[in-house]
Amino acid sequence: GRSDDDEFIPLESDIRTSDTTWCNTKECLEDPQVRAVSERMVEITQLPSVNHSEFMQFLRYKPCASPGASDCQFYRAHHDTIPELGKMPCGPRVYTFFLYLSDVEEGGGTRFTKLGFDVQPRAGSALLWPATYNDRPFESDPRTMHEALPPTKGTKFAANFWLHQYDYVKAHEAGCTA
Repeated sequence: GRSDDDEFIPLESDIRTSDTTWCNTKECLEDPQVRAVSERMVEITQLPSVNHSEFMQFLRYKPCASPGASDCQFYRAHHDTIPELGKMPCGPRVYTFFLYLSDVEEGGGTRFTKLGFDVQPRAGSALLWPATYNDRPFESDPRTMHEALPPTKGTKFAANFWLHQYDYVKAHEAGCTA
């Protein structure tokens, strides 16, 4: 269900407790800022078109009292590949393009667990990382396991695009992505 205050939907599981919403409506997709960000993502990644990306997902992580507190919002270590997508017309997720939409004073970083470093959110910055091996795009690269650390001072707003080997939007419209 939707949250009471806006369009973000709370996600709760053992590994994830963030709020999310998707840019998959005509109104959102035609928004001038969304279009500009999408075009910039295509320019940076050299995708044939924005259609090689899933719809942009917006994320919100509210601050908590301290790391480990019961009110923390996080996303435990995970990988962005979904093996079943490799068998679908859209092909595998090959890259993640992750945008930071806000600064976070404390906590809230993205930790690359296998690579051993964290990236602190800074509004307007972006990360691009591979989900698969360059020479084996249907094979997940375990080095890019990552997690969203809980913010302890300030709300973290972010967005991501998952980039596919083939045209995601065409496959989605044909019902071939679920």
